[in-house]
Amino acid sequence: MPPITSLGSVLATDLSVAIEDVRIVEACMANAWPPTMSTTLGGWHLRHSPGVSNRRANSVLPIFGVEAEDFLDHINTVEHFYNTRNLPSRFMVSPASAPGNLDQLLASQGYFVDAPTWVQWADTDVVTQSIGLVDGVELIEAPVQSWMSVYMEGIDDEKKIALKLDFIKRIKSDFILAQISDQNSPVAVGLGVRELGWSGIFCMHTLKSYRRQGYARRILAALADWAWVKDAKRLYLQVEQDNSTAQKLYQTFGFQTQYGYHYRTKEIPRANRPR
Repeated sequence: MPPITSLGSVLATDLSVAIEDVRIVEACMANAWPPTMSTTLGGWHLRHSPGVSNRRANSVLPIFGVEAEDFLDHINTVEHFYNTRNLPSRFMVSPASAPGNLDQLLASQGYFVDAPTWVQWADTDVVTQSIGLVDGVELIEAPVQSWMSVYMEGIDDEKKIALKLDFIKRIKSDFILAQISDQNSPVAVGLGVRELGWSGIFCMHTLKSYRRQGYARRILAALADWAWVKDAKRLYLQVEQDNSTAQKLYQTFGFQTQYGYHYRTKEIPRANRPR
């Protein structure tokens, strides 16, 4: 098992895993949560999803860089792109970001750090062996209303639910949804998305009244089994740095932090907001 990268750093120079693996995982994560629209600017992808507050869906994916002499012009274009949509200008920064000093460059332009997150992965067989056999998990190939009601617990806005549903429907990679029911109603759900020999774990959620009863473990086991059958040798997931409960769960089953990402965000100046 590779060693843990120092504090989930966003710098490529701190990596103890191959940068090629980071680039693959970053690309897989982007494909697993496709925005409504995306436009390219040099090597950057400007993502936008109207009506959705999700950071990933409304941020720049800078996996490929821009020429140094064009950097400030590109920043201005990015800020105009998001400001005209009444959104903050936001970049997702990871060790795969380009140019390599993007984090420092954005800091110098007034961008603050937002939502620091760890990316963890593990060998699929390690996860399946750690958890063992489970039952009672249903796998479904397309999102249904009952699955969505668990994933979006506490949200009654039908428009917001429909927009998130559209995200899942737009996934072009191979994916599966898992759910566990009690008295014929789902109480825990998850999503697995397979691509390029990896499978991502997304949308893990258990209803508040059913937590600490092992449901997340069973969902994870089912998604890992599905990935193994689909010949995905490694699993990856994202966990926010302040979510200690999830971190402990995933660590138990062999996941280790390999690198980090965070967002660099710059709010819209009030005078520049569209009216």
